[in-house]
Amino acid sequence: MRHQADQNQSEGGAPGGESRVSAGPPMTAPMTAPMTVADLPRLDGLWAPVWLYDGGRGRMVWGNRAALELWNAASLADFQARDFGSQPEGTPQVEGETVAGRWTFYPKGRPVTAWVRRSGMALPDGRLGILHEAQLATPSADPDHGGTGTEALDRERAMLQSLIDSMPDIVFFKDVNGTYLKVNRAMLDYAGRPPLGLTDHRLFDAETAVRRRRTDQIAMQKGFSRSEEWFVHPDGRRVLMETAKAVCLDRSGKMLGVVGIARDITERRQTEKQLLRQHALLQGIIDTIPDAVFFKDRDGVLRKANRAFASWTGRPLEQLIGLGSHEIWPPEMADGIRAGDASVYAEDQPRRNEESIPLPDGGRIWVEILKAPIRDAGNELLGLVGVGRDITLRKAAEEDLRRSEAEKDHLANHDSLTGLPNRRLLFDRLDVALARSRRSGRPLALLFIDLDGFKAVNDRMGHDCGDEVLRIAAGRIAGCLRRSDTVARVGGDEFTIVLEDVTAAADAGGVADKIVEAVALPIPVQGNTAVIGASVGIALFPADGTDARSLLVAADGAMYRAKQAGRGTHVFYKDIPHRNPD
Repeated sequence: MRHQADQNQSEGGAPGGESRVSAGPPMTAPMTAPMTVADLPRLDGLWAPVWLYDGGRGRMVWGNRAALELWNAASLADFQARDFGSQPEGTPQVEGETVAGRWTFYPKGRPVTAWVRRSGMALPDGRLGILHEAQLATPSADPDHGGTGTEALDRERAMLQSLIDSMPDIVFFKDVNGTYLKVNRAMLDYAGRPPLGLTDHRLFDAETAVRRRRTDQIAMQKGFSRSEEWFVHPDGRRVLMETAKAVCLDRSGKMLGVVGIARDITERRQTEKQLLRQHALLQGIIDTIPDAVFFKDRDGVLRKANRAFASWTGRPLEQLIGLGSHEIWPPEMADGIRAGDASVYAEDQPRRNEESIPLPDGGRIWVEILKAPIRDAGNELLGLVGVGRDITLRKAAEEDLRRSEAEKDHLANHDSLTGLPNRRLLFDRLDVALARSRRSGRPLALLFIDLDGFKAVNDRMGHDCGDEVLRIAAGRIAGCLRRSDTVARVGGDEFTIVLEDVTAAADAGGVADKIVEAVALPIPVQGNTAVIGASVGIALFPADGTDARSLLVAADGAMYRAKQAGRGTHVFYKDIPHRNPD
């Protein structure tokens, strides 16, 4: 057999040849084994050229239509009558052995490159024949032949043929009656035998044939059909096939049949089922978690959540998946959530915060939410995962504790009867006020008040009435002061006032007069009327004392002078004759 690339067909040799025997690209799957010479006619409509060569006699035994075109043979008889000479080197020596190499052919005188796989096949008389399967590349340009429309069509057909036969998916064409006219190699494996010239009723069971014929008719009526079906492969495997069919029309619009592509989706469907099982398992796990769990993609869309999360919204979980924050929460809250998510992405680390969220029943709960960015195995950012915990009870306990501590602090620094600051808090505030006065240079006044006639009221009306009189008197005294002033109860019926920023002694005297007038008003208590008065002593800083103790002693001394002066009046320490500051 001669394989010279420039061999001329008129010389009686091969119009093509193998330029070099070498390992080529992987070929498509071999035809269904075992294949015999009797099976070959079924391959006549195959897009790829296939032929059988009898090396012992140097002649072709058989070739399909694509092979006859490739070898420029007018007919099968013409093909079989030629003398093709001896085998090239590297020819298979036993049945089943396969070699592949690059060949160059000259259909219609133009060079076409192909990868040809040659396999040993037993001839009817037991001798070894060589089955050839060609995978064509695009015909190359020949400078000795002008480019014509026919050449372009041939190149396009060669490309299409190579593409279809190299596809792992099944490709087929059936006429309007359902007869297979063209198939690729994958279809041969699927059918278990050459299907050309046959219908599905000849190839498969009746139920399968009817179902496929129905999808043919849908495609011819509506232009397209898609179906899935389980099928037992010739090798015994049970596979799920997805088939898409489209109507095929010629240029005039006449219906020629249907073209179809079928794909084994068994592995894909198993993967989908496995993913569904994993998702169901994950959902079951996170639904048992009492804390709210959620996952959002980079666009802020909720992709996964548990029942606890859904309970916060009052909506079924299924309705929440696929929604953004603004579709789930009130606008102001949603804005805060988006801002928090952005911080998680910007900082690329977990972020914890506490917030109050509304409940469907109108109430609110406090939640602690931890959010963290989540990435895949390739470190690509997928979104964020969050866990939220209801901390309402904890917040309430913290508030109770804070209130308890505040109450303890208040009791330690305030009089339990009147609620006014006690002696301890008075000295704290007086020290602070003196420090401010020293810095600003503005005077400060300290007033010492003793209630006149209170002991008689308390003895006559009882301690409960006495306590009420004290509370009312304390309120009246406080009502005469500014918010910045301090009034404290320092004894049974004794009160002390700190007045800051006193511009003149007369200002302090005016406050004392208001207090005397307020306290002297009758006090209704438990159906009776109590009448008391107030004596006020006033000491000024820094003239009457330079510290809290000395000022208090001076104001107390002035108060006793006010009582000696007839009560119901005020006396300045500075006005006491022959006073001794010590």
